[in-house]
Amino acid sequence: MGRFGQRSAVGLDIGSHTLKAVEVVGHNGDLRVTKIAAAPTPAGAVVEGVATDAALLAPAIRELLGEAGIRAKRVVTAVGGEAVIIRELKLPEMPEAELARAVAFEAERYLPAGVQEVARDFQVLGTTAEEKQLDILLVAARKELVDRQLAPLRATGLSSSIMEVTSFSMVRAYESPTASDGGGDGHGDAIVYVDLGAQSSDIIVMERDRLRLARNISTGGNALTQAVAAAMDVEFSAAETLKEREAQLYLQGEQPSDVMLGRVHEAMLPVLTSIFTEVRRSMDFYTARSRGQAIAKVVLSGGTAKLRNLAPYLSDELGVPVEVGNPFGPRQVDPGIPPDRLADLAPTMAVAVGLALRGAREQ
Repeated sequence: MGRFGQRSAVGLDIGSHTLKAVEVVGHNGDLRVTKIAAAPTPAGAVVEGVATDAALLAPAIRELLGEAGIRAKRVVTAVGGEAVIIRELKLPEMPEAELARAVAFEAERYLPAGVQEVARDFQVLGTTAEEKQLDILLVAARKELVDRQLAPLRATGLSSSIMEVTSFSMVRAYESPTASDGGGDGHGDAIVYVDLGAQSSDIIVMERDRLRLARNISTGGNALTQAVAAAMDVEFSAAETLKEREAQLYLQGEQPSDVMLGRVHEAMLPVLTSIFTEVRRSMDFYTARSRGQAIAKVVLSGGTAKLRNLAPYLSDELGVPVEVGNPFGPRQVDPGIPPDRLADLAPTMAVAVGLALRGAREQ
């Protein structure tokens, strides 16, 4: 079978708005997406990227997997948002044992005061030849938050030997299935990935397989919904339905088809502008550090990415191509999954797809 066996791997994305699951199975030496599932997250069960109520989440996860026919007892899940600290460090070259201690010492600088137990990992990205320093990617989170994320799985009878970072999983979902797992010279046009979550958004800049920038901003789809609710004087749930079914952005020269849609457009603009501003700042920061390296494109994911005309509107604002990502596009997909369901869910499923791919690679 080549790299992948017949065992299934399941990615479970515990989002604050939606629970998502994807199952992949080895097929003809590659991976096939065999099952997908999505369902609303119980209100208040996930806050700032971390599970807060295992008793609410456990039955919801059990129902999600059951309805999709996913029977695996092991899944790969992730933690994200403000709960995770991602930093790029530069340290002198040193033996591996000393390096681990040095990274642990550096990690303490970025953690809140008083935090004792920390889950952390690091990866050496390369060496800066001129300075003879190691470029290191550090990921850290309070162990208590990791335990909270795992609690609903235990209550459901599931286990997860891997805890990832949501933004890393999202990027992996867009890798070409034929791409090598490593290599690359770290140069070339960069891609900016923007995952528009409900409570927050992640901004990632990649040069091929090299992470160059990772940020989380505390603005997401819920802020858009709140803006619509205030402008239209309706409840949050009604504003959410209006945003998902009818709202759109109007490009230069376009006119709203009715007054209501024009008001919704105007209500959303301040929130979207704040997100666009942070994306532009990230791009500018990257190009300054990379001595003018070009941005090839921006890839959007998350539920808000489905907002009509968001990609072309943002492209006009940033001056670079912008597209809505489709993690299913380059992959084999079971023909039993309806194409219209794939198309509808695709922007929201990148993290779950990336988690399933990670699980398959660990088998």
